[in-house]
Amino acid sequence: MKILILGGGAFGTAIGSQLAYNSLNEIYLFQRSSSRHEELVNDHTNHAYFPNKKLNASLKSTIDYKTINDFTVIMIALPTKFIEAELEKIKPYIRKDALIVNLSKGILKKSKTIVELICDVLSTNNVITLKGASFASEMVDSAPTLLTLGYEYKEQYNIITNIIKKTNIYIDYTTDIRGVELLSALKNIYAIFLGYVDGQYNSANTRFMILTKCFAEIKIILKALGGREETLLLSAGFGDLGLTALNDLSRNRTLGLLIGKGFFNSDFTNHSVVLEGIKTLNMIDEAMPDLLKKRLPIFARMANFFNSPSENKMDIVFDELMENNYKTVLTYGTFDLFHYGHVEILRRAKSLGDRLVVGLSTDEFNLLKGKKCEFSFEKRKRMLESIEYVDLVIPENEWEQKVDDVTKNNVDIFVMGDDWRGKFDFLSEYCQVHYFERTEGISTTKLKSILKD
Repeated sequence: MKILILGGGAFGTAIGSQLAYNSLNEIYLFQRSSSRHEELVNDHTNHAYFPNKKLNASLKSTIDYKTINDFTVIMIALPTKFIEAELEKIKPYIRKDALIVNLSKGILKKSKTIVELICDVLSTNNVITLKGASFASEMVDSAPTLLTLGYEYKEQYNIITNIIKKTNIYIDYTTDIRGVELLSALKNIYAIFLGYVDGQYNSANTRFMILTKCFAEIKIILKALGGREETLLLSAGFGDLGLTALNDLSRNRTLGLLIGKGFFNSDFTNHSVVLEGIKTLNMIDEAMPDLLKKRLPIFARMANFFNSPSENKMDIVFDELMENNYKTVLTYGTFDLFHYGHVEILRRAKSLGDRLVVGLSTDEFNLLKGKKCEFSFEKRKRMLESIEYVDLVIPENEWEQKVDDVTKNNVDIFVMGDDWRGKFDFLSEYCQVHYFERTEGISTTKLKSILKD
């Protein structure tokens, strides 16, 4: 199989050299530099990234855009800031049936992933992701390495498993492509903080205390931004966090160490250091609702540190970190003709806490409101209970029960759609009140109208 790796940097070179050990693969690096192209062709080296190291002699190189049409698999291994421009350049040459594999790690504005960017620019959905706990310097030496494959179709999975045969690359896998993409970026934020902790305390007890809290925060962010919790247990999750946060080969951890030892403050205006963790922090900070940030003391402290030049310490307030942040969320609704808009409001509500209670309007209460449901209360209750985000369903019998429901269920956050904005502000005496924007283009009323037509 002919495979093109777009990007001749450290990771692109390392994985290309490793994949070339499978004699069924024909691996090419697409080089932007003619001198590096010639170096690889003539000497089988890439001294810019791997000094005095011979690469796999089967690894090939190209600088000709016209050859791109020959490849059935194209792997993207570029710095995030260059990806969109390079994709625009190669777009005219990519065959329509090509499988695109994202190897690059990063996150874009509004928590857009690199896979989502590739889909948009190339107008294709045949895009998967492959990443995990890996240092290029070890992969190029054939150290056994586990990566996570995020894919959608079995055919995509089969292609990748055939490509990695007879190499020292292994995979675990998931259909949670977005989760893999998010985790590959999030770990850089917390690698900085773990480095800071080690620089300050040099204590194994403290290191793993903080690592545990970092892992918990990553889970919260992952679920809030649309990833799945179970993806955390794969190489792209737990593995990559451990590798990046606890190994001194990590640039983000090294930055944290330097901060912890007092060599850097928060003002990076005079430094050339621009690391993935800082960029990711700012992108996620923009995307996360303020209400959720209250459950993320490490994230919030780092955001304040890097965005407030007057600060010169990251400081750890242990009481703050160890505060019980277990939260119960409550929402209400009829949930008749269950649809995607319902799923989204439940997902977003659950992301604000750990336990989601749903008050479901009874048939009798709906009649009082002038509503007639297609499904009975018991059937709607069973549908809700089958949803992974819902922990408890209680009957809503009357308008006046909400204060009692809040107090009986120890509710911390009350959530409703923004068409109810202001109507339940009286509950702010008992808990936080939050209104979500409705999912555009879908509603039960609209569905009923369509069904009647």
